[in-house]
Amino acid sequence: MKRFLSVLIIVAMLLTLASCSERGAGKSVSYPLSASPSTLDPQYAAEVGAQAVINNIFEGLVRLNSSGEVIPGIAESWDISADGLTYTFKLKEGTEWYCPIILKTEYGEEFYKRFSAEKITANDFVFACRRAVMPETNSSHAHRLFAIENAQEIYSGKLGAESLGVTAQGDYTLVFRLAAAPCPDFLERLTECEFMPCNEDFFNAMGGRYGLGNKYMLCNGPFYVSAWDPETSLTIKANKFYSGASKAKPSSVIFSFDPSAESISKKLTAGSLGAAFLSPDAPQPENTVTVSESVNSSFGFVFNCANALMGNKELRLALCSSIDRNLFSSKGSNIAPQSGLVPRSCSAGGVNYRESVGSQTPAIQYDAAAAATHWKNALSQLGTDKLTFTVLCPAWVEEQVRRQLQIWQQIMGIGLGVTVVTATADEINAAIAAGNYQVALTGIDSPYESAVDFLASFSDGGIFAFSGNEYSDIIKRLMGVDTDGELLSGCLTAENYLLGNAVCYPLYERSSRFVTSKDVDGVYMNGSESTVCFIYAKRYD
Repeated sequence: MKRFLSVLIIVAMLLTLASCSERGAGKSVSYPLSASPSTLDPQYAAEVGAQAVINNIFEGLVRLNSSGEVIPGIAESWDISADGLTYTFKLKEGTEWYCPIILKTEYGEEFYKRFSAEKITANDFVFACRRAVMPETNSSHAHRLFAIENAQEIYSGKLGAESLGVTAQGDYTLVFRLAAAPCPDFLERLTECEFMPCNEDFFNAMGGRYGLGNKYMLCNGPFYVSAWDPETSLTIKANKFYSGASKAKPSSVIFSFDPSAESISKKLTAGSLGAAFLSPDAPQPENTVTVSESVNSSFGFVFNCANALMGNKELRLALCSSIDRNLFSSKGSNIAPQSGLVPRSCSAGGVNYRESVGSQTPAIQYDAAAAATHWKNALSQLGTDKLTFTVLCPAWVEEQVRRQLQIWQQIMGIGLGVTVVTATADEINAAIAAGNYQVALTGIDSPYESAVDFLASFSDGGIFAFSGNEYSDIIKRLMGVDTDGELLSGCLTAENYLLGNAVCYPLYERSSRFVTSKDVDGVYMNGSESTVCFIYAKRYD
């Protein structure tokens, strides 16, 4: 009898522990984005908010766990050749695309049945990678694939997409061939949105609408898009057919749209949000826990060198030579004077880049006389006596920008006209990705703390797309080095080139915070907001 009672007690304890471990699972979690994504097409999406959603509704070959370690995704195993140039992935067999029920209403029973039973194969990854580097896709993150054989040549139009070093060997074996040298962070790169699979038949059936709504996409991640109102919110729900080892804990995640840092802080304090990625200017909300803090962003002026005006180096030098850094030095408690363009969180060749090469900023010092000379040269080269342009900036730094505008006009005179336009971070990112800006004041992030990736974002195929031949050559050589010393030296050459040619002007580095409500657990991110993951999220209220 005693033995029987002991067994009952042990069983009861185990049930209690199991109940505690699952307490909080199955509830909805809320998270803010600054604006509705313009698209959820993984190969095209530029906004950080869009990428945050994509990383939860799609599954790549591999993913990052809460410790930042690479773990299997669709790939169940992989092998790297001895020379580090060939990666062979074995995919899980039988994993399926999730076809939302709304597609049955939209396209009919036959269409729905076809894609709801569609298996994910190596060809889905081949098609996705080709799309990402094809010039007609115009991806703002194509540079992230440039380590792959022929990727740069395809992007520049010299070769066709079929020559890309990504091939399928049957349905479930995928091979990557790198271009010239081993890429130490290649597995981490494969977690990026650009590498997410894309079903070619479904993509073609959408007729240019792929990713523009929940009825225009298939998903294969732990969640799928169940509702999307561009004015208010986007909701993702747990995908019961997800092939990962762990199923999604929350029933859903609601991405609300709110551009105000102050508003987001208030909502966190009130408990109406479960987690948020806070910009440096956001006040610390009550009833929250800071999960992580990282100096992963440079903030400053970026010039659209493809623009007819800002492509003029003398004009950029005139503006940069008359920037008063002191105007921007005291905004927020989570910023520090910039010690270089590349953020302090970035590494190269296995060492911290900033610590290894030291400070490189400011490359251009404040010099009113030099600015005036550059201004005269610019007017002469452009064949005019008056210039007008627009500065795009976040609302929280508008006052400082307008004071800087006064300095520019004092030095340049009445021949200079400047318009200041405020926008959200996502709106600024979208404008930059589309090339629809002249000057922008923005944060420049490095998602996976790679100095190489950060610098490549300014080259052809990057979001800032500084298409100078010299810089493109620097980045191409950088992609081909195979020693740590060469990597550091190449990164330094690229950084100094950008600063010396006034492609951008960094003002300060920003420390971003990722916080969760005290009632929420299990939400994590790796490096930037775009990597936030909700698969293990639990809400206890």
